[in-house]
Amino acid sequence: MTSKETFMEHQLARPLLSRRVIRSVMGVSGTHQRGLVFVAMSFRGKKSADVFAALKAECKKLRLQAVRVDESVGSGFIIREIVELIEKAEFLIFDLTGERPNVYYELGYAHGVGNKPLDILLLAKKGTKLHFDIAPLRVHFYDSENSLRGIVSRSLKQMIRKTRNPEDGA
Repeated sequence: MTSKETFMEHQLARPLLSRRVIRSVMGVSGTHQRGLVFVAMSFRGKKSADVFAALKAECKKLRLQAVRVDESVGSGFIIREIVELIEKAEFLIFDLTGERPNVYYELGYAHGVGNKPLDILLLAKKGTKLHFDIAPLRVHFYDSENSLRGIVSRSLKQMIRKTRNPEDGA
């Protein structure tokens, strides 16, 4: 096991250092990859594929690249790929529909490594029951593909404006 792998395992157990500090220790320059959007969601079923296709299309309209870990090829260590995407993505989208434990875990990790509220968009299909630790957070509920597209488009435009040009978004 390399020192980077050991460091990653340690951070998974204790993710309280800032995103900047973790990236610095790992020798990664910069704070994020501009335009990269990591999407965490259930992979199950056609509805999930339709939701991801809509997310991807709306991101593309804004010159953003939405990626999901299951798009990777090869036999890489999946949790490492997820951690790397969470740490390097400019924006993160979490669809809480289906109450998938991995999505909750990845959201917790994203918060733990220093992602701010303006880096994260939380979504859920209308009727989704939110767990107590997520319930106080701003979650945008959609009831159709069109409402999903509208939420994603409006939210990402605001997130881009407020994070890339903070003086304009205050």
